[in-house]
Amino acid sequence: MAQREFTERWVTNLLEAMEAQLDSAARTKLMESCGRACARAGAVASAKECEGDLEKLVSTLEKWIGKGNARKGGDVVQVVYPKCFCHLVAKGPAQLPETYCLCSCGWLKEMFETVTGTPVDVELLESVKRGADRCAFTVRL
Repeated sequence: MAQREFTERWVTNLLEAMEAQLDSAARTKLMESCGRACARAGAVASAKECEGDLEKLVSTLEKWIGKGNARKGGDVVQVVYPKCFCHLVAKGPAQLPETYCLCSCGWLKEMFETVTGTPVDVELLESVKRGADRCAFTVRL
């Protein structure tokens, strides 16, 4: 079995076990923690450079995910990923259990909370790994 196939199968099995054995709150907390750790391993440095300037963070995100894919309106930011950006699973498998994309919610929380200094709420609306053609989030400040 090739390394990529092994990794995909292992990740899928882990997520299926999490869905079967953990309640929704535990799965959410676990995956958001993974996303926060991912952000802290690299991207959060860019959030720190925004020094409390939310518009600057939105602009930075647009550089990464495409113009117009991060839009602020009042105390809400809409974020759209035109594809899966996860280094671990973007190339496969095509679909994963719903739990997986909660990781991206944690990533966004870490980025926005670093800039705002206050807790934010992130809602996953749709994702590529759940069968959509994009990933979409609502960030409530």
